[in-house]
Amino acid sequence: MNLIFQKKSYSFKLSTKLKNSKTTYLKKLGWIIKLTSNDKKIGFGEVSPLYKEDLKKCAKQLDMIPDYVEVFNLSEQINIFHPCIQSAINSALAEINGKIIFKENCYFDEIDKTAILLNPENVISDLNKIKKIQSNIGKSVTIKWKVALKNNHQEEANLEEILSQIDNNIKLRIDANGSWGREIANRWADILKNNKNLDWLEQPLCVDDIDGMTELNKKIPIALDESLLKFPTLIDEWKGWQIRRPSQENNPVKLLRELENKKALISISTSFETGIGNRWLYHLSSLQLQGPTPKVPGLAMNKFPNSFLFLNEAKKIWDLL
Repeated sequence: MNLIFQKKSYSFKLSTKLKNSKTTYLKKLGWIIKLTSNDKKIGFGEVSPLYKEDLKKCAKQLDMIPDYVEVFNLSEQINIFHPCIQSAINSALAEINGKIIFKENCYFDEIDKTAILLNPENVISDLNKIKKIQSNIGKSVTIKWKVALKNNHQEEANLEEILSQIDNNIKLRIDANGSWGREIANRWADILKNNKNLDWLEQPLCVDDIDGMTELNKKIPIALDESLLKFPTLIDEWKGWQIRRPSQENNPVKLLRELENKKALISISTSFETGIGNRWLYHLSSLQLQGPTPKVPGLAMNKFPNSFLFLNEAKKIWDLL
């Protein structure tokens, strides 16, 4: 099958900055790609690197793809490319080949359908606002707290206050982004042990310390994120929760099949994609919510500006770029 390859770049500012222990996100840059087959079938994908250092690499590699290419040659060529490019190409090919047919009307703009990020600068006041919203809607909500941003003594005090204030209708996710050592991680695990509000502690240790996180996982639920990106074989090996980012994996069809086959302990998370990538996020989130361990995804809906880039129609986004 012969293909026409096209790409367009995009950029947008987050509505508010997002800070974790490793970096601060203010602006997102990437590319939308479009593949058109010789029988006029169209597939869209999104190249959505998370880190600045990957942007130049992706730009250089995208320029290496010819405008007209045979599908086998394209699949062979991208095997050595950045995972974000592989994800985008494989996403578009999956759409052309009918391996994915996106669910219609998959909107996750309701508060009970996505985890809510706490403002790390005002954790407790932010929590109180969320509690009022939760009380008004009468549904359970999930909050996510980015830690390892302040001194541990202060954050432990915040943890104790959070745990004293939330009831069974509020679930808690804590994300250290790989910034703790084993001593602090074990202190938090001891505090959180047997806590019914906790969904998981996400990536508490550095990406390489799999042994440490395996031991922690015996105390409390531990979710891997960055470790899965560095060591993709862990997707088949890690027995705890997995934070999965389809735009960062070399072939999101694998994740699609896992969810279709009811694999447990998977959570879907955003990498700040446009509406093109969000089609995958919403579709996979819908499948996850129907699986054996349903959990609301982490879509950071309140971080996106009001822009055509986040429309639910891929062709409109492409035409307006």
